[in-house]
Amino acid sequence: MVTVLLNVLLVSLGIVLLWGFLAPRSMWRAFSSWSYRDPHLNEPTGIGYGLYRVVSVIGIVTMVVSGVLVSKVQEGSQPPPPKPATTAELLWGSPEPVVVNRVIVPVNTAPAGLVNQPILGFQDMTGKTRQPSYLFSLAHFDIPEAIPANGYIGGKPNVGLVALDTAELVVRVSGDPQCFPHAAIVMQTDEAVAIAIYYGRAVPDSTHPPLNLSDCTVMAGGLNVSTLIPISLVEPLGDRTVQALDGSPIRRVGSSQ
Repeated sequence: MVTVLLNVLLVSLGIVLLWGFLAPRSMWRAFSSWSYRDPHLNEPTGIGYGLYRVVSVIGIVTMVVSGVLVSKVQEGSQPPPPKPATTAELLWGSPEPVVVNRVIVPVNTAPAGLVNQPILGFQDMTGKTRQPSYLFSLAHFDIPEAIPANGYIGGKPNVGLVALDTAELVVRVSGDPQCFPHAAIVMQTDEAVAIAIYYGRAVPDSTHPPLNLSDCTVMAGGLNVSTLIPISLVEPLGDRTVQALDGSPIRRVGSSQ
């Protein structure tokens, strides 16, 4: 309401100033002549009307400059517009997931003392042609405890490559920030690929007190880290389904194109 009244006031003042510039005699007659007994004898001279115009011009310039400055100040005080969502955020949610840059050698049986982390989605890909390309621009998973000596999954990719280069799909988990992937089971048939990802804390050594490796949050939470884990297959996924070990389907996200 205050803004509306201020705008009405400024527009009205602008009209008056413009009137004073274009027709000072008409404005004098409308606003001042009535106060004189004989307006014709008290009418301003040409210099007086010229002064009306000068004052009106100064007022108009002042209003324009003030309006521009106020507009700039208001623009500067506004929060910046939100950045458009990236492809990764549109597909997997915000914030962007990070990629586990490890070449994974699957195990055959469930490791003892680790957490079977729910898989929240998968996307098929072609590592050799680096498609979809957005995956290769994502940051890599990195916490100090995640080192091979502590049980970190897989091995380093070959020099000049990343783990995605040799993968046929990625799976997403939302892992406890104090834990990291230790092992994966990948069972392949002509009809399906069954996957399980196992998380845990760092393997304790003689310099640290024993830890419960399986003390990890299983359900997705606000503090959990969204992680994409590359999986290598014997052959491209094709029309095969991707599922958990119990046969429950895993949600497909996007496509390989």
